[in-house]
Amino acid sequence: MVYQNFALTTGSGSKRSQLMQQHLQQQQQSNLDASMLAQREGTPMGELTPHEEILYLRRQLAKLNRRVLNIEINNEQRLQREKIVYCLGLAYFVLKTIFWLNRN
Repeated sequence: MVYQNFALTTGSGSKRSQLMQQHLQQQQQSNLDASMLAQREGTPMGELTPHEEILYLRRQLAKLNRRVLNIEINNEQRLQREKIVYCLGLAYFVLKTIFWLNRN
């Protein structure tokens, strides 16, 4: 956004106005897309236009991506905990064995 604002302020007058118009059109289109999806959020997929269906699927893909990332992070943390517990358990039994052998 900062880079776009910089580009908008450094160009010639006509080029600047064209860039501003394009930027405003993109913002209006994204706002329109978001409002259309918000109105039809609970509708079945068969009633959506192709553009709305693409937006809906993108949103669902983003949600799934976040869930998968969460699962991967939790799995990595679980593996780390298991490694620590395994090392502690192994160290306990090695020490117990050494103490038992020294006792006899």
